[in-house]
Amino acid sequence: MSSFFTVPNSQRKRKRDDRAGAPGSKKRGVDAKTDGARRTREREESISGSDLDEDAAIDTAESGDESGSDSEDGETAADRRLKLAERYLGNIQEEVDEAGFDAADIDRDLIAERLKKDVDEFKGRTFRQIAAKLSVPTAPHSFFRSDTQSSTAIAVHPPFVYIVSKDKTLTKWELATPSVPSSTESNGDNDTSKRPPRPQRKKPKRVKYARGMRKVGESGEDQGHTGNIISVAVSPSGKFVATGGTDNKLIIWDAETLTPSKTFLHHRDSVCSLSFARHISTMSSGEQLFSGSYDRTIKTWSISGAGHAYVETLFGHQDHVTGVTAMTIDECVSVGARDRTARLWKVVDETQLVFRGGASRNAPYHESNIDCIAPLPPTHFVTGSDSGSLCLWSVHKKKPLYTVRLAHGLDPIPPLDVLSPETDEATAAHNTRHMRPMPRWITALATLPGTDVVLSGSWDGFIRAWRVSEDKKTLIALGPIGAGLPSTVTPPDTPSKQLNQTLALDATPAAEQKEPEPLIKGVINDIAVFERRPESDMPGAESKKSETENEPRGLSIIAAVGKEHRLARWKCFNNNFHEGPTSGGRNGAVVFEVPFATNDTV
Repeated sequence: MSSFFTVPNSQRKRKRDDRAGAPGSKKRGVDAKTDGARRTREREESISGSDLDEDAAIDTAESGDESGSDSEDGETAADRRLKLAERYLGNIQEEVDEAGFDAADIDRDLIAERLKKDVDEFKGRTFRQIAAKLSVPTAPHSFFRSDTQSSTAIAVHPPFVYIVSKDKTLTKWELATPSVPSSTESNGDNDTSKRPPRPQRKKPKRVKYARGMRKVGESGEDQGHTGNIISVAVSPSGKFVATGGTDNKLIIWDAETLTPSKTFLHHRDSVCSLSFARHISTMSSGEQLFSGSYDRTIKTWSISGAGHAYVETLFGHQDHVTGVTAMTIDECVSVGARDRTARLWKVVDETQLVFRGGASRNAPYHESNIDCIAPLPPTHFVTGSDSGSLCLWSVHKKKPLYTVRLAHGLDPIPPLDVLSPETDEATAAHNTRHMRPMPRWITALATLPGTDVVLSGSWDGFIRAWRVSEDKKTLIALGPIGAGLPSTVTPPDTPSKQLNQTLALDATPAAEQKEPEPLIKGVINDIAVFERRPESDMPGAESKKSETENEPRGLSIIAAVGKEHRLARWKCFNNNFHEGPTSGGRNGAVVFEVPFATNDTV
């Protein structure tokens, strides 16, 4: 029996079939190429065939013609896919034209986008650049006052303003709405009334006031302040007003009637700073209030219609807490005067971040106190010191990002007969030869959260406006508000120019120094600001352009002014011995209406 292993080698070879084209079998490379081309052509035909099958439902005759043209023109597969996509979009467009679109889906998308924008703005996650569009030099102003002593603090909840003073008085004012210039003026032919329109009220109107102690409730218990009121804050809802004074009291008032509803005596020293959070705290159901005191502590409170309650005490500052302001939910920032620190407090986490202030060794003036602070949520804030320095901080860095030195200039040197008791002028000049002009303190700071606007005040007679750069790393001077052309009174915008100005002022005699006429005579003890926006632009409001075209747009800036500094009598006007535009002072407040330079708003 034969097998594969026993068969001879000659018989093991595979027999070839006899073919007619045997002579051509030697060109195996050519046959391979022919077979490959045939397979490629068959695959393309199958692809085009499948495409034609998909397209047959749309237009059979047209697809047949195109298949023939494709084979003739050599159209690639990518071109065919592009044509199919275009036909698909065309079919969808025809369906939309026939059936129409769903308006509910479009409205739902628009509402979702508006809600997201409102939430971001409400929580401080937006950053609108509006400072460059403000008409700062030409802003009109109006001074108003009542029969009180130096105004020490101010709080605003449009259209009402709350001002406190050193004579234990809390006053409620109603702001006037600025007029909007009409785009179309009436002609003589169309004017049916010969009487000119009544001029609008410019000055705020006093609504209510409360002074000293008063009997409250059925029990007739006396409530009120027995010392100077040096701080005030109004809740975001506008229902409650909080005041603090040198009598160690924190009093919660009803904003409508100015009736005291609760008095807290938890602080052991003067309550010199108050601030409400912009949102409801997660730790309580009421509105969150922060209070800073001379006892070096910060306390948190829950204020609601059901009742007011003390929540927690924050320890850490080594000196008086002269300024505290809410940052975000359950967070606040504060400054500690002579400890030269700013601190970020996270109430829920029970942690704090310390930011060290103090001027550098090369600074022309020593910094001993950091007195003012204003927030730029969610990650930045601004501080002001007694060296005239304005500092921009970030919560991610321990040192300031940018510093503006001598933001409000220098005080002139008093005459020799005031500085020295010597009758001989040469001796008096020799005894006072080392004296030089001193910087004006930053006594008030304010920001508009969610924007790039920063405002500062001192006793130079002006509120100065600053713009935060787009990268939030520098402060750019916009000039004094309402001072006319800013070129004559705008402070230098770089530290080197400020130092040169300081040296020039030192070398210039006092008689040759010309100061611009101040708009505000006295110490600016506090600043409040809010934006006048149509109701349709507010978070959660519907847009109605027809009803908001004639509504004013811009900023309203209100400053509390006094003859004395709010915390003490370190700076007193009308008691100075030198003469000049800054020698006098007034008690009261001033309001600036800053319009937009253009009609476009951010």
